[in-house]
Amino acid sequence: MMHLIQSNKNDRSTNDVLDWIFYLESKNKICRINNETVIQSISFKISNTEGLSVELSTDQGNINSKEIKKFWYRRGNFKSNKGFTLSMHDTKLKQMIFRIQDNFQRENERMIDNVYSAFEKGGRINRFQENVTNKVHNLSLANDAGLKIPETLVTSNIDELLSFSARYDSIITKDIEFNSFQFTYTEGSEVYIHQPVLKLSKSDIQNLSIQNNGKEFSHFSMYQEYTEKKYELRIFYLKGKFYTMAIFSQANEKTKTDFRNYDNERPNRCVPYQLPKEIEKKLVSFMQSIDMNSGSIDMIYTPEKEYVFLEVNPIGQFQWLSKCCNYDIERQIAFDLLKEEI
Repeated sequence: MMHLIQSNKNDRSTNDVLDWIFYLESKNKICRINNETVIQSISFKISNTEGLSVELSTDQGNINSKEIKKFWYRRGNFKSNKGFTLSMHDTKLKQMIFRIQDNFQRENERMIDNVYSAFEKGGRINRFQENVTNKVHNLSLANDAGLKIPETLVTSNIDELLSFSARYDSIITKDIEFNSFQFTYTEGSEVYIHQPVLKLSKSDIQNLSIQNNGKEFSHFSMYQEYTEKKYELRIFYLKGKFYTMAIFSQANEKTKTDFRNYDNERPNRCVPYQLPKEIEKKLVSFMQSIDMNSGSIDMIYTPEKEYVFLEVNPIGQFQWLSKCCNYDIERQIAFDLLKEEI
C-alpha cells in the first residue's frame, strides 16, 4: 500500500509535507506525481465482487488504485501524449475532425473524473474537481450557513450597476474565474495580465457608463459593496480544524483594499487568531455543504465587530500562514495522511 500525492513540480508546501512524512514514518511508501506526469494508457475495471479499480500507465511508472492507502490532491493535472496533427487544407474535413476531437476530449474528462474517484476511495485531502470551485455559488452557500457576506451583484447591465453603486460610498470589482497569465509580446518584453481587486467610487461608475454610452457591457462582472475592515483573516481549514491568522492590512495603502497586493518593503503585521466558536461552527457547515475538507478561507473583521466571509480557495498557499503563526500545518497534513481511517 502507498500514499499518493499529486502536485506541481516546484510546490514547496508539498516538499515540506513530504519531509514530515519521511521523518514521522520513514518506511511508508510514497508515490508523488506532478503536473508533468504523462498518462500513456488507462484501464478501468468494475466488478460485482471487487468494485471499481483503475490502473494508469504513466511515464513515471504504473499506478493501481487498489494500492492507494490515502490520496492528497495538492495541485496539477495529468498530461496526455495523444492528439491530432492536422495538415490538410479541406475546411469541412478539419471541422469534422475538430468535432470528433471535441467528443474525445469530453470522454477523456469523464474518465479522469473516474480516475480520481478511484484514487479517493481510501480517504483524501482535497479533490481535483475543486480546481473550478464556484465563487458565486460559494457566497450563496456561505449565506445559507449563516455567515455574513458582502452585498453582491453579477451583471453586464450598466443600469443595474448604477443602481447598485448608488447604495454604497464605494464598491469593489473582482474576478469570478480568471487565471493570470503572461506571454512575450516583443523580444525582451514580457506581458503579465491578471485581474486584481479594484475599488470603484460612484464617479468611477458614472465614467464607465459615459464611456460605454449607457450600453450593456460585452461581458458580465462581479461587484460587491466595499466593506470597511479592522483587519483581515486568512483561515486554513483541515477537516474541522482551523488555523487562523489576523492580518493588519489597513495601515498600508497598498494592501488596504486587498492584502494580496503584498508590500514586501513594509509587510503587514500577522498574528495567530482564535475565531469565535459560533463562526467556526458556521464555517464547518459551509465547508461540508460544498464537500471541501481543506482550503484557505478569506474573511474580514469590521469596525462594527462583524465577521464577513469573502471566499475560499481549495488549493491556496498555506506555507506563509504556517510559518508566521508557528502552526506547523505541513506536519498536520502529514499526520492526517498517515493516520488510519476508522
